[in-house]
Amino acid sequence: MSRQEDQSRQRRYGDVRLRGFADRASFEEAVAWLDLHGRPVLPAEDISVDTAQGRVTAAVVSAPADIPAMDCAGTDGYALRSAETEGATDYNPLLVTLSETFDKPSHRLPLAGAALVSAGTPLPCGADAILPFDAAQLKGTTLEIFSAVAAGSGVERRGQQVRAGAALIEARRALRPQDAGLLASVGIERVRVVRSPRIRLVIAGPKVFAGCPSTGDANGPMLCGLVRRDGGIVETMHVAEPGCEALGQAIAAPGTDVIVVAGRTGTGLDDEVPLALAKVGKLAIHGVALRPGGSAGMGLIGVTPVLLLPGDPLACLCAYELLAGRLIRSLGGLSPELPHPVRDAEVGRKIVSAIGFVELCRVRFVDGRVEPVGSAEFGGLASSIRADGFVVIPAPLEGYAPGTHVKVHLC
Repeated sequence: MSRQEDQSRQRRYGDVRLRGFADRASFEEAVAWLDLHGRPVLPAEDISVDTAQGRVTAAVVSAPADIPAMDCAGTDGYALRSAETEGATDYNPLLVTLSETFDKPSHRLPLAGAALVSAGTPLPCGADAILPFDAAQLKGTTLEIFSAVAAGSGVERRGQQVRAGAALIEARRALRPQDAGLLASVGIERVRVVRSPRIRLVIAGPKVFAGCPSTGDANGPMLCGLVRRDGGIVETMHVAEPGCEALGQAIAAPGTDVIVVAGRTGTGLDDEVPLALAKVGKLAIHGVALRPGGSAGMGLIGVTPVLLLPGDPLACLCAYELLAGRLIRSLGGLSPELPHPVRDAEVGRKIVSAIGFVELCRVRFVDGRVEPVGSAEFGGLASSIRADGFVVIPAPLEGYAPGTHVKVHLC
């Protein structure tokens, strides 16, 4: 970047208090900054499989052996030779002798013999099929067979699921409960995963006005839950005293991967967080063409990303969803895209948006179609509680007309 461009950027993101945002970064510019500082993912660590759910694999996990390790019964029933069931019918049952229970694959099945087996147990030597219980009747040690069974029926062959050395789980994949179960079943006790991003939350002290009752902090608990959802760990949550110096000290404290600051990012006289960041580090962006959440910003303390979120809880939520969460997910090896299930839906009542701003519009389903909940920047968290999800409206659009199909992020 040239000196002229750098000076222009400093002017662009200067003090906006009592002035307003003369210029804002586009949403795309903000996302590009986040994606740049969300690479590379964090270093790897080894953890117990029991605690690995939701964590992202740092490398391919390979099978240490064939799965299953030997030919085995895939279902409960009788192990036998399929050729000895040919011609069996209800009117012409064939007879075989039930042998003692086989517990070793080296045990050989006698001719005209069958063995009682359970799913997952080794297949007796010589057997090539499993006869279901409803296809036979046991009388003493004699088994009457009423239906033929094909070779391989009910049998799971060695390595049928996975061959030794093959990939069990690919790299960069969030582990699910069934993944952990599979790893444990093949004797893998520890797995190498991307380290969870460590987050420090700084809550800029709430604004207190004479004659107005104070309210509890909504942003702290909300952000803690969102960070956990996105694979991060909130190591500390610090409520900072007002004032540029105190805010700067809270932001600049070392020992974390990402610093998320909520509050005092707007245009009021006491909105000093952007100035505090500029003094102790670098303010890269302040003001994004986003609604709600337009006073969001981002910068660096050394190489540590700092994300500035508005103090209004609804704006804080929206700015986290579209900006801060993206960075945290990326650092932890997750997809940076929004983590919500998506549903295609038809617009029932017009959705209005301001051209030039990416807008997160809360919506609810009414008779199978969606309609907006509240206005863009008003309604507070109560409007998000009433909503079934949200629609992200691109900056060039002024909204969606009834009948338009949109992508709803369910939450």
